[in-house]
Amino acid sequence: MKNDINPFDIDKLYSDFIDKKNVENYEERYTDNEGWYKASSAGFCSRKLYYESVLKLEPTNKPSSESLMKMRLGTVFHDELQGALKESDSLSIYYRSIYNIEDTNIEDTLIDTISIDNKEKEKYISEKESWKVHVEGNIEIADLNVRGHYDVVFEGDKVFLYDIKTIGAYPWKLRFGRDRKPQHRAYPLQLGTYALGIEEEFGRIDGMYLYFYNKDTSKTKTTEVPMIEKSKAYMYWESVNEEHAKGLPKMELGQSPEKAWACGYCPFRDECKPDAYIEHMKKRGAWY
Repeated sequence: MKNDINPFDIDKLYSDFIDKKNVENYEERYTDNEGWYKASSAGFCSRKLYYESVLKLEPTNKPSSESLMKMRLGTVFHDELQGALKESDSLSIYYRSIYNIEDTNIEDTLIDTISIDNKEKEKYISEKESWKVHVEGNIEIADLNVRGHYDVVFEGDKVFLYDIKTIGAYPWKLRFGRDRKPQHRAYPLQLGTYALGIEEEFGRIDGMYLYFYNKDTSKTKTTEVPMIEKSKAYMYWESVNEEHAKGLPKMELGQSPEKAWACGYCPFRDECKPDAYIEHMKKRGAWY
C-alpha cells in the first residue's frame, strides 16, 4: 500500500500551471517573430541561435518541472517589480539620489524642506513632472534581424534603461562576493542590444543598468553597464548574421557553446548532439 498522506497531486497541478503560463508567455512574446533573433539570446551559443532563429526548430530538450518552478520565482518578482514601477511615482526615486533626499516617503509639498536653492527646487519639480516610465516595450533592429522586449525605460530629458535579473545565492557570490569571478558577456551584450533599439525608438540613450535580485536572500544590487556595450552588441549581431549566412556554426568552446555546462540545459541538445565533441574536449583537458 502506498504511504502517501496527500490525496491530491499538487506538484503536478502546479507543474501543469507553469507549463501553461510558459506557453502563453512564449506565444505572446514570439508569435510572428519567427526567423528573428531574440535580443535576450545575445552572447549565448551560436549553434543554439542558428537552430532557434534560422532553422526555426521546436525545442525538444525542454526544462524539467523543477527547473521551471525555479525560473517562475524570477518571473513573479520581475512582473511585480514592473507593476510597482507602473503604479509608483518612480521619478522622485531617481531625483532623491541626486539631491541626497533620504526620506523615501517624501511628498511634493515637502520639497521646500530640502536644503537646495530655489532654482534647483524648480528644476526638481519641473523635471520630475516630465519623466515617464515605460515597461516591457518592444524593440526591433531591422538591419540586424533582431527583436526583443526591454524591461524598464525612464524617459525625460535623458533616457535610462534598466534590465531586471533574478539570480540565486551562488551566482550572486560569483558576481558580488569577496572572491568574485569574471562574468559572462551575455548580460552586457543583451543590454547593449536593447540600447540599440531604445536609441532608435527614443532618439537617445544616456545610461543602462542591470538590477539584480537575489531570490535566495532578497538582496538587490544595481550595476552600471558601460555605453561601449552598445557598439559591441552591434558588432556581435553583425558577426552572428555573417556566420549564420555560411550555415550551422562548428562546435567551438567559448562560442558554440559559450560555456561547457550550457549543453546540459540547451533546448536543442537532441539536434546538436554535442556528446562526441564533449568527450574529445575532456580528453584534451579543455572541457570546463
